[in-house]
Amino acid sequence: MTSYGVGTGELRCGPLSTAGRSAPAFVTDYRAQPSACSSGPSLETAPLGDVDLLDPNLQMAVTHRASIAYDRHLGSGTILTGEMLVSRNASDFIFVNLNLQGPQRTDPFGRVLYGTIGINGAATPALKSGFSEVIDLRNTSKNHSYQLMGRLENRFSQSVTVNASYTFSRVRDVQSPSRVNMRGMVLWADARPVSGRHDDLVRGISLNDLPHRFVAAVTYTAPWQTRTTNFSFYYVGESGSPFTYLAFGGRGRGDLNADGSNANDPIYVPRDAADASEIVFTGRSDTPGADNSPAAQTERVIAQQAALERFVERAACLRRQRGSIVARNSCREPWSHTTIAGLRQALPIGREAIEIELDFFNLFNLLSSRWGRYRAAAPRLLEHVGQTPGSAETAQPVFRFDAAREEWTTLQTESAFQLQLGVRYRF
Repeated sequence: MTSYGVGTGELRCGPLSTAGRSAPAFVTDYRAQPSACSSGPSLETAPLGDVDLLDPNLQMAVTHRASIAYDRHLGSGTILTGEMLVSRNASDFIFVNLNLQGPQRTDPFGRVLYGTIGINGAATPALKSGFSEVIDLRNTSKNHSYQLMGRLENRFSQSVTVNASYTFSRVRDVQSPSRVNMRGMVLWADARPVSGRHDDLVRGISLNDLPHRFVAAVTYTAPWQTRTTNFSFYYVGESGSPFTYLAFGGRGRGDLNADGSNANDPIYVPRDAADASEIVFTGRSDTPGADNSPAAQTERVIAQQAALERFVERAACLRRQRGSIVARNSCREPWSHTTIAGLRQALPIGREAIEIELDFFNLFNLLSSRWGRYRAAAPRLLEHVGQTPGSAETAQPVFRFDAAREEWTTLQTESAFQLQLGVRYRF
């Protein structure tokens, strides 16, 4: 049993530990192992640990779903299908952080603060207890979705079949947990980027929201009788996954709202990246031996300002949100295009047969190296390195931006074509 408030203590003794903590004498009885070094603090009192709770009224997930479909023969072998699917989650799950005292202040950009942020950028949340986390699993009934689908299918002859479909969908939820087998704090932070109040559980764009999806398939069967030959082509084009551009940082930095996590903090998009009242950059380099003279730092700041300005102009979701904090999942990756072609040949041997199948995955990339590339977002955009002096209402985050950063990352494995050869003996 874990995550019930009792942590795991660690006892380190010896020359590599804190000075003066020499190792105790060896004890052979496992029931009487030492709980302290020869000097220094002991482990008689267990340290505080994680607390993960279940709401006393927690229910299992319940989804209500209704669908209606319509088929019509249009003549010449063409069939039209229309379908609508509506889903409502009468009982779904959300994570709530019970350890935060509540909103403390608001920063210059309207972000709700749950603690304080030091000059070095490290955040200190205002907590109700000394536990590292207190996360409660509760229910919500606010999540819902719907889908509208249209499909055309036609068998032109005994040899050729063609079908195409288009689906429009919309998915809205309060949180979109995307990780499993993690600490409650990680699950809570990962489920929803937030800049307002945590108790404002409004619906937003879900990570599962893919508004547009187009599918087309063609199958051809050769007319000869003894040696069956099949060729098929399959295409899927769909909207990219939604995401939120975030701040990040090390050693407690990147937690722009001081809620204890630096994984859920959307950035503020400046109206003008060269305006220091909108965004502040550091020109200091952490590279050993780097020139950190005032002139060199000023040059780096100017380069970062220009680079971020270009980045915002290229990213439509950032461009339309200038002067505000990025809304949850308001950005979207590029469309993805999946193409698969297959060739199957049957070679009869009496009553038995050998089937040979050759599949081409990402066929477009086989035809041209510029096609079929799968591009994904890297949401962690601005590195938080410090904080300007002043009160919570006036202090600003200090950032570092990689001037060489591209808008999208090409995933090499998913972007390369692949061939698969299979042989099956049928008897």
